[in-house]
Amino acid sequence: MKLEVILNILHYCIYKADYKLRLLFNKINPFMLIHKLPFQKRRYEKLGIDINKVVNQSFSDKRYGLSVMVAGGMIVGILFLLMMAFVLTVLKLTDIDVRLRITHFLFFGITSSALCYLFVFRDEKYQAYFDDFDRWTKSERKKYAWASLAFVIGVMVLFFWSL
Repeated sequence: MKLEVILNILHYCIYKADYKLRLLFNKINPFMLIHKLPFQKRRYEKLGIDINKVVNQSFSDKRYGLSVMVAGGMIVGILFLLMMAFVLTVLKLTDIDVRLRITHFLFFGITSSALCYLFVFRDEKYQAYFDDFDRWTKSERKKYAWASLAFVIGVMVLFFWSL
C-alpha cells in the first residue's frame, strides 16, 4: 500500500474517532446542559437554530471542522514520533553517542509536516479519500480502525522504548 493511502486511512480513522468521541462527550458534558435552560431554548428558537446541530456541524465538517484539524495535527505528531523513534533506535543499536539538538527536532517536525502536506493536505486530497472511505463496509471500517489504533499504539510504544 502506498504511503499516501496509509496516511489518508490514518487521517480518516482519527477523524472518525475524534468525531464519535465528541458525540459521546456531548451526552456527559455538563456545559451542554446550559443549552437546555428555558431562556437559552427561547433564544435559539428566536434565532431559528438548533444549537446541537450547529455544534456537531462545527466538528463534523470535512473541510474546516475541528475533528479534521485534530486528525491533521495527530498524523503530523505520529509521523514526528515515528521518525524520532527510528533515529533513537538506530542510535541506541549502533551505540553512537549523539545528542539531539533543536535543529534535529525542527528537521523531524518540518519533514513530518511536509509529508502530511504532500500526501494528505495539498489540494485537499484527503476529501477525495474521505468520500471513498465513507463507502467502506462495516467490516472494512472496523478493520482499518483497529489497524490505525494498533499503528498509533505501536508508534508510541516504539518511541518510549527508544528513549
